[in-house]
Amino acid sequence: MGDTLEHLFSTALFEPRQRHHLPLRTYMDLNIQRMHAIFSAGILNNDFWLGQPQSSRFTELCERMGWLSAFDFALVSSVVDHMIAVDALLNHASPHQLGRYRDEAIRMRKVYAFACTEVAVGTDVRNVQTRVTYDRQHHRLILHSPSPEACKCWIGNALHAAQVLMVLARLEVDGEDQGHHWFRVVVRKRENGRLLPGVRMIACDPKGGIHANQVAAIRFCNVSLPVEALLQRHAHFTRDGVFISDLPKQERFINALGTFLQERMLFLSSMYQSASLASHLSYRFAQHRRVQASGSLATLLDNPLVCQRLYAIQLRAVALKYLEQSIRRQFESAWAKPTQRKNLHALAALAKSFGAWVSLEVIGLSRELCGSQGFHHYNQIVTQRMDCEVANTFAGDSSVMAYQVMKDALNRPRFVGSEPANAAQRIEAKIIKQCRRKGDFCHGEAIGVTYARALDQIIQEVEAGSLLDAQTLTDLAHVFAPQLHPWGLTGRSIDSQCANQGRIEHLASLLKPPQFLISAPIDSPDYVQGFTHALYEEP
Repeated sequence: MGDTLEHLFSTALFEPRQRHHLPLRTYMDLNIQRMHAIFSAGILNNDFWLGQPQSSRFTELCERMGWLSAFDFALVSSVVDHMIAVDALLNHASPHQLGRYRDEAIRMRKVYAFACTEVAVGTDVRNVQTRVTYDRQHHRLILHSPSPEACKCWIGNALHAAQVLMVLARLEVDGEDQGHHWFRVVVRKRENGRLLPGVRMIACDPKGGIHANQVAAIRFCNVSLPVEALLQRHAHFTRDGVFISDLPKQERFINALGTFLQERMLFLSSMYQSASLASHLSYRFAQHRRVQASGSLATLLDNPLVCQRLYAIQLRAVALKYLEQSIRRQFESAWAKPTQRKNLHALAALAKSFGAWVSLEVIGLSRELCGSQGFHHYNQIVTQRMDCEVANTFAGDSSVMAYQVMKDALNRPRFVGSEPANAAQRIEAKIIKQCRRKGDFCHGEAIGVTYARALDQIIQEVEAGSLLDAQTLTDLAHVFAPQLHPWGLTGRSIDSQCANQGRIEHLASLLKPPQFLISAPIDSPDYVQGFTHALYEEP
C-alpha cells in the first residue's frame, strides 16, 4: 500500500508545488481530483475505520492520513470531511439504506460533505437550530434554516463538488421535538453542478489556510425531502406517518456524535506527521547551512545553541509520536467494548487538544530555526504552519476539548486508593485535589490536566517499550514545564551535554518521514545552488 501511495505521489497530479501557482478554483478542483485518485486506488476508505470490515488496517489508515497531511493539509482535511460524512451514513443508516448508498460513499463515487456545525454555535452541536419538520399531508420532510444563526458553516467539500450532505438537525413531528438525527440530503445532481432548489451556499473564503478545501456556509430554505432522507438505523416513519425510534430521546444526541471519536484520532495522526516533517526539515537545514565559526566554515549543527533549539523541537515531535502510538492502540483494543466509550471520549479530547497545541509549536519553532528559508513555501514548513493553523478549531475547539478532559478527570479520578506512579500523574492528582476542594476549575488548570495526562501516556508508552534512554525521556518531560510548572514540574535548561549530536541524530531517525513526502530544497545539501540557479543562467 505504501508503494501505491508513493507511485501516486510521483505522478503529475500530485506535483507538490502546483498549489502555489494555480488560481484558487483550479487548486480546489485539483484537490478533489487527488481525492478521487486516492479513493480509486483503494489507498484508504471508511472500511479501514474501527468497527468496519477492514478495521485491522486502522493503523495503516492513521499512517496514510498522516502522510496526506504532511503533503497538503487541505487534502487531508477534505478527505476527513468526506470520511466523517460517510461514517455518519455507516453508523446511522438502515440495512436497506446501506445497500443503496454504501458503495458510492466508500469509493467516493459521489463527494460527501459533513453538514454539522452552525455559524452561531460552532462545535456546540447540542444546540443546533437547523430543523427538519414532518409534513404529514404530503408524507415528506421539510429541511429549513430558521434564522441566520442556524446556517451550516465551515462545511468542507460543499462549495462546488459535494453532491450529498450529511446534515445533523433536530426533527420535529406534530409539534414535538424528537431530538438530533442525521439526514442524507442531495444538493446537486452531479459533481460541480447547479445547486438544487432551496439550497443556498456562500464561500467561507478568504480563509487563513487549507485554501483547496471548498468550505461553505449553507442555508436551507424549506427544502422538501423524502422521508427516506432520515437515516433509519434507529428511527423511521411508518407508511401511516407514525414516527418510531428504538432510542430514548435523551440518548439520541450522544448516539449521533459517535463519529467524532475516530475523527479526532485521525486528527492526531495527521498533526503528528505534519510536525514530524517540519522537525525533519529543520534538522536537514541545520545539517547543510554553513556559517563562519572561528575563522572557518561550519554547519549550524556545530553550533551548541542551534543544537539546543533543534533538540527541543525534536523532543516535542517525538512526544506526539508516542502519544499517537499509545492512544491509537487503546482505540483499537477498546472500540468494541461499550463500557470503555467514556474513556475513549476523554482520550479523543486529549488527542485533539494536545495534538493541536504541540504540533503548531513544533512547526512554528522549525520555521524560525530555518530563518528566511523557513518562510519560503517550497520548503514546506511555512505552508504547514499556514494550513495547520486551523487545527485549534478544526474537529473541536482545543480549549473546549481540554475542559472535557478536565471534567472527565474530576468525574472519574484515577488515583483513588493508589499512589501516582510518575511526575505527570502526581501533577494531575494535585490539580484535581485543589479543584475538588474549591468545587470548580479554571482554564489554566484544565490545560495543566490535559498536558499532565498526555505526558503520562507518553511516559508509559516509552517506558513500556524502552523507546528512549532515561535522560532523553527526562528532557522530553521538561520541555512541557511552561504548562506544568505551577504544579511542580521545573524546567531544566537544555545544554550542550543534553543536546548532543548522538541524541539529535537518534531523534532525527525516529522522526524522518518517507522521502516521497519531501520536496523542500533545504532537504538537499546543494539547496543554495538550486535557489540561485536562475541568476547564473545565460541571458
